[in-house]
Amino acid sequence: MRQRRTGGRLPRVIARVILVLDLGSSRLRCATVPLGDGGAPLEVARAPYPVRNDRAGALAHAYNPHLLRTRLLRTLAQGAQAAGPGNVAAVAVTAQRLATCFFDARLRTLSAGANNDTRAVFQGGVMDDAHGPLIHRTTGHLPAMLFAPSKYAWWRENRPHKARRIAKTAGLDAWAALQLTETLAETRLGLAESGLLDVTSGKPAGALLERLGLPLNLLADTLPPDAPVGQLTAEAAEATRLPRATPVHLAGPDSHAATVGCGAASDGAAACSAGWSAPVHVTTRSPAFDSAARTWTSLHGVNGKWTVEATPGETGRMVDFVRRVLAPRASHERFDALAQLAFDSGRPVTALLGPRAIDLSNPAITMGGVLMPAPVTQEGLDAADVARAAFENAAFAIRESLSLARSVAGAEPGAFALSGGMAESAVFPQLLADVLGEPVRIHHNATAAGAAALASTPASELKGRCADLAANGVSVEPGPRSGECRESYERWLRLRERLDALTEEL
Repeated sequence: MRQRRTGGRLPRVIARVILVLDLGSSRLRCATVPLGDGGAPLEVARAPYPVRNDRAGALAHAYNPHLLRTRLLRTLAQGAQAAGPGNVAAVAVTAQRLATCFFDARLRTLSAGANNDTRAVFQGGVMDDAHGPLIHRTTGHLPAMLFAPSKYAWWRENRPHKARRIAKTAGLDAWAALQLTETLAETRLGLAESGLLDVTSGKPAGALLERLGLPLNLLADTLPPDAPVGQLTAEAAEATRLPRATPVHLAGPDSHAATVGCGAASDGAAACSAGWSAPVHVTTRSPAFDSAARTWTSLHGVNGKWTVEATPGETGRMVDFVRRVLAPRASHERFDALAQLAFDSGRPVTALLGPRAIDLSNPAITMGGVLMPAPVTQEGLDAADVARAAFENAAFAIRESLSLARSVAGAEPGAFALSGGMAESAVFPQLLADVLGEPVRIHHNATAAGAAALASTPASELKGRCADLAANGVSVEPGPRSGECRESYERWLRLRERLDALTEEL
């Protein structure tokens, strides 16, 4: 295997679709995205992840690289079959953020960490205490425990023999592209979301990384705009039934690809990819930092743009947890219908189940629960009330996060786009529009659309392409319940403030 040498272009095959390989938080997916205006993205294959705890305690989460590679090739082969012979122009790879991989000198995988790998909590805490303000001012991100330098420190302290073999580090999307091309490379976006980039200059944060103990030569070569990682190896081509000359592109982190897929490239435009979690990005023309480090500052997929990110945490995961508790056999569609029944019940049931605008410099566990009139035997309560309250909790948390991101970005209310699994809900988009009191533009399969745009559009034309993608959204206007939802949101904030005070007492 080889490392990517920057410079040069590989010829692109002219065909009808781009295959997007998305290594998201919940599963591995493959979608076909027609080139130009030939139609909407379509998910054609998916597979579960092979996860192990890496024998490093309950906080350690990593993928079995051999099984993951097998499933990756199988999923891509299914996508190629769905696209049809000769119809694939390129493969674009996107993936979850914060999933750090380490390689030896021959680019063999030593560890393929998942994005919930928090084994470096203690090493990160030491870095935060010693260099926290510098880390945030340089990389735009905290806490350090989530990013590559602290994870490298964990390996040095806990597995020194294996750590001595580490020659390179990169994100999970770069790992996937390596399996297809035998070439390791990174994007600037990938470096930024691994805590390795100076987000103001757009260059590796060499001076900071030296202080944090991560040698600069561990970083993979950075791809220039528009350049593919390489072409499929003979083995990958045979396994997927794709032509050997098929180029493979890195589209960067999935949440940033979704922001591009929603067309949120103009100053002040906001986008939320609401799946397992629901990060909210607001686009800026220059890097904007929160003085309290509650938000993240990063690059945008469009050159010359940045984003401010606030996150409400595990919104979709929380709603799905409530679904499985209340109605384990119910489909998502039936759970939507259950929640819809309660919107006119009038019962003041309020959920505080985790989602809120998280202080990203210090994400902490708080107390929560469901508040309801008592005694329940007199007032009445059913599953529909709790289902509705869970959806409202997610919507309230996204509104709070959007307000925070806009305040840091200096942006006025304006265009807001929603994508991800929760955008497919029959009730959530309308609820969110009512809670925000502003239109919500819905985009389906935005991650795939954005990844394909990043792979197929010259950097100089990407902003214009984003305008076309924005026009593909479907607008949901606030309804007659908007005033009531605004009052419910204010009550939710007051109740949570009191619950936070109770948490400190407990």
